[in-house]
Amino acid sequence: MFNRGSFGRVAAVCGMLAIFSFAGNGLEGVLGFRFVGTAEAKTVVIQRTTVYINTLPKGCVKTTYSGGIVVWKCGTKYYQPYNNRYVLVYIK
Repeated sequence: MFNRGSFGRVAAVCGMLAIFSFAGNGLEGVLGFRFVGTAEAKTVVIQRTTVYINTLPKGCVKTTYSGGIVVWKCGTKYYQPYNNRYVLVYIK
């Protein structure tokens, strides 16, 4: 259980963490790590190929990245909808 003294220290530490996280670079310079935002964590580069298919294989899983980018993972391959077909893409 917290007594008043330890509660004050915990509140102060939480306050400092909040200030560092909103101050720009987070805790990067303080503790060597930083918070990663959702958009930054899902930013991807998609490279299209010249391979097109009309229908997806069975068992494909739909994934949506930031900005509304939709790809389908079919085993080890990724496809993106394109002009009523699907194009094989590489994700980096």
